[in-house]
Amino acid sequence: MRYRTGTTVNQKHAYRYGFSPNANCPTCPCTDSALHILSGCQHTKMRNMSIKRHNMASVLIVQALQKGPCGANQIAYTDIGSADKLSEQGLDTANKTLPSWLLQKLTAHALKASSRPDAILFLPSTVCSSRVTTRNPNFQQLAKDKKLNPNQWEVHLIEFTFCEDTRPDPQLQKAKAQHSVLIANLNRRGYREVKLLVILVGVVGTI
Repeated sequence: MRYRTGTTVNQKHAYRYGFSPNANCPTCPCTDSALHILSGCQHTKMRNMSIKRHNMASVLIVQALQKGPCGANQIAYTDIGSADKLSEQGLDTANKTLPSWLLQKLTAHALKASSRPDAILFLPSTVCSSRVTTRNPNFQQLAKDKKLNPNQWEVHLIEFTFCEDTRPDPQLQKAKAQHSVLIANLNRRGYREVKLLVILVGVVGTI
């Protein structure tokens, strides 16, 4: 309630009303604010809490996708926690670097330096079903055997992020800018369609 009414006690307010010599966060070098307290503080413990909250929410999204008509077969990549933690949730797609088959012309260094969305979902351009057929082949096997025809697949980049409850647009634009080079590279690779799906949630859950 204090966040929604703008009355959360923080250094920014204290500085404005003369109760502090500066507006700096007491635990990290950034400027303090209500939003900073809830999701922006760079102190190790606070940062770890924010990452854990982000990963827990992202896992729920990926688990929901696994239950969809395409099943887990088309989830090619996730960056939402360690392999051990994801394994506990029944997920086995943890990668800290994009898979080499995704952008075959990029060097290993370029792949490692590329932006990484929270998850990458591949959907066949003709039919979507968890049943493996000649029209809807096993995506993971095609990728493993390097027999993937990019023109037959849509790539959906999924990015989950927290934002200000009343000003979501800055985080939306930040996500678009973050993955713009990756999207351009995927389009050059020849995938049928490349989409960025940004899921925004207000820091107190009002979006």
